[in-house]
Amino acid sequence: MGALLDLGYLLGTVVLSPWIAYRLTVSRGWHELATRAGLKLGEPLQGSIWLHGSSAGEVSLLRPLIARLERELPSTPLLISTFTSTGLEAARKLYPRHRVTPFPLDLSFVVRRCLRRYRPKLVVIVESELWPNFILAARRCGVPVIVVNGKMSAKSHRLYARTRLIPRVLRELTAFGVQTEEHAERYRSLGVAPERIRVTGNMKYDLPLPRADDERTRVLRAALGYTDGTVVVIGGSLHGGEDETLLDACRGVDPRGERCALILVPRYPSDTELFEQHARERGLKPVRKTAVDAGREEPPGRSGVLIVDTIGELGALYGVADVAFVGGSLFYRGSNKGGHNLMEPAVLGVPVLFGPYNFSFKETVEDLLRADAGRLVRDRGELERALAQLVASPEARRELGERGRQVVLRGQGATERNFALLQAALRRDSDACSSSALPAKCREQSSLRPAEPTSSSPGPSSRPPAHER
Repeated sequence: MGALLDLGYLLGTVVLSPWIAYRLTVSRGWHELATRAGLKLGEPLQGSIWLHGSSAGEVSLLRPLIARLERELPSTPLLISTFTSTGLEAARKLYPRHRVTPFPLDLSFVVRRCLRRYRPKLVVIVESELWPNFILAARRCGVPVIVVNGKMSAKSHRLYARTRLIPRVLRELTAFGVQTEEHAERYRSLGVAPERIRVTGNMKYDLPLPRADDERTRVLRAALGYTDGTVVVIGGSLHGGEDETLLDACRGVDPRGERCALILVPRYPSDTELFEQHARERGLKPVRKTAVDAGREEPPGRSGVLIVDTIGELGALYGVADVAFVGGSLFYRGSNKGGHNLMEPAVLGVPVLFGPYNFSFKETVEDLLRADAGRLVRDRGELERALAQLVASPEARRELGERGRQVVLRGQGATERNFALLQAALRRDSDACSSSALPAKCREQSSLRPAEPTSSSPGPSSRPPAHER
């Protein structure tokens, strides 16, 4: 099977070579090509744990799990791999103590070479990165492969169900920690043994979140010119067009600017000038955060619109706000793009509004809506009506915000449940690929065989985590 996969990959590379060359040039991926091809792999590792996430989001998601591994297994080398250039950049910043590498090309001879160099005793895959040759080679080495924070979209499930390859690969994996029962059922329908699947919840709830700090919030609100009677509305991680919708909705709610103050936080700082232009077109005065910090501009208060042209301050500014609209969600941007972190404002007790395109945070949206802890708005009219209700009623803001905070708190704990899966696999396979030489079966071209379940395989959770109930 490895030879057939290699042939398919190589044919695909030839057909897509112009696009691949373009992407490598744009992302500067040429620098990593030798490593991806299994050539410049760095110093050998012994008995490592290999953790892989596709891109920056999945790599960031590993933070609480890696922190747990650092505490419990301080002498075990950790190898973090990712597929994208942005993921590599993020991983190098987040995990400077550990080896970070681009994920190898999924060619059988390349992944075998990488496994010989890194000698993992466990492979951990985040969410849905299912590279067949890599998984099969690891299993032939006797290395347990575990999926954490696993998910499978309905679209992927339909595609996999029409093929034989992915279902056969899935049956090779040691254990699955999946986000919801819906995802678990999709894996089961593709032939994964139920005893290998555990509903562990979503590790996004365990990511470091801003904490309420009344004193810091009070000081920051005063520094930005917001009085106790001002209702501060923030638009976080806004994409193009969302700022205009929010500007218009706020003007509809408070045409004279007597009650509301508005903060706009572009997802990309390069959009700052465009956001300023949109505010001026509506007769409003935009003020940049950097200008306020440097003393070049007066704090905007209710008389202007604060445009946040800095990075890393969104969490603190959510704490200043009374109502939050989380962007990247109002307009369609692609089937794999949608929404940003709703948990940041929710955990602070700030009522959360969001648009319909939240593919990246689908489970969180469902949790919030199920608990009546957030508001879905589809257009400017719905956004304006939701804002009007919340601006007018401190009690409505308090109740909605508290329900959102409880949703986040109930959803926490997935990291511990996934760590338990890792511990169980390490106990069963403590000697796999950790000797001075790889087992002979790592070098064999054995046929694909489903891994046999063991009596100690993690079984299905007796109760799903709180946010699933």
